[in-house]
Amino acid sequence: MGFSFQSYDRGAIKAVPHAFWVGQWRIDYLAFSSPENAHKPPLLVIGGAFQNFTSYKYSVEAIYNDFPVVLVDLPSLGNNDQLSPELGMEDLADLLHEFVVFTGVEKVHVMGLSLGSAIASTFAYKYPALMDKLIVAGIVVRPRKSWRMLVEESVRVLDEGRMDEFSQAVVLYLVNYERLAETGITPTARRLFYRQMKMLSDNERERYKINGRRLLSVEGLLGYPQCETLVTTGEFDSFTLPWENAAFAARCPNARFALIKGADHLPQLEKRDESLALFSAFLRGDPLEPLAGLTLYPKHKLGHLERRRGERLVPCNTRGRVTCASRVSDRLGFERAVKVVDINFFGCLIKLDTPGFPIADHARDCTLHLASPELELELLVFDYDESGLLRCLFKHGNIAAAERFAALLKDPALFLSPGPSAVKVHTLYG
Repeated sequence: MGFSFQSYDRGAIKAVPHAFWVGQWRIDYLAFSSPENAHKPPLLVIGGAFQNFTSYKYSVEAIYNDFPVVLVDLPSLGNNDQLSPELGMEDLADLLHEFVVFTGVEKVHVMGLSLGSAIASTFAYKYPALMDKLIVAGIVVRPRKSWRMLVEESVRVLDEGRMDEFSQAVVLYLVNYERLAETGITPTARRLFYRQMKMLSDNERERYKINGRRLLSVEGLLGYPQCETLVTTGEFDSFTLPWENAAFAARCPNARFALIKGADHLPQLEKRDESLALFSAFLRGDPLEPLAGLTLYPKHKLGHLERRRGERLVPCNTRGRVTCASRVSDRLGFERAVKVVDINFFGCLIKLDTPGFPIADHARDCTLHLASPELELELLVFDYDESGLLRCLFKHGNIAAAERFAALLKDPALFLSPGPSAVKVHTLYG
């Protein structure tokens, strides 16, 4: 049976997609191939949360020379406007299976980036007989607690209709503001991303919430694919951290792991040429070592990547306060003096002068106040121990304030790299 392929051009990628139905669920797709490649296993590209088919035009152009490319939007993903809150990652992988079986192709390559990576890897694990090669970028084995809190917060803010704060927060969560000099993500690009988020339609907002809750429902991956697998992300990815991607690669028996130099969470956009050269070489079976702009890791080093998202600094003035307003009465508010043990753009480790913190009540609504420099930073507290230590993320929701904070962190009169004594303190406190 196979796909009904069409020749690729930049106009064709904007065409109305074909629809394939599995019961009530619709799968949207466009299939491209040159005549000489139509007999080869196609690459299925699984759309993610914010990508539409045109987001992949450069991927199609690069890979079209070697393989057929099929762009796929499953319910609630990409531009597929079906609302599907009842479908989990495994359900979506099963829908993809029904689609592939219907076409009658013997083998497929599959690529999933960011949100699409979990669906792609689940499909590859459940249906190995249909798999040739797998490419995933921005994947985690088990979402860390701090990551879950960020996703939960974004869904909560969107639920409350705070669109401007939501739009700025998404940019601040997905773009590594500590590494803008290396990644080269311009102010213009960041403004366009912000505007894209702020202009989401009602349907798109609902789909974001669906996909956010879908991610939060995942306790761990179903299993690890046996097929040849390429795992990659940007070396400065601060959303799905490089070590988390490496942990997935370590559990796949036939995986290669590559970091794309100078890239963030979306290397296929930020370092397009390097990313597409990597994808194409892997699919063709060419050696990856000669490719520029990559760091390739052997299997035995996958468990040794740095886990920190950024260098932890020590404020010159370590004294501050943590406050939380009561929703009932000003008399019942929470205020404690603290010492800032270390800090960076993403969060901090602070120690209460007097131990005792009601984390169940105040994990999501505290503010750290610093006098020098004058800062108020909203917190997500993801860990507390009885000695009084709080491990916190910053709840960035204002781009201008976040940019000011990032600039202040570079001022050695205010924040210092930790010396040997600070390293010792950090070791003691985790």
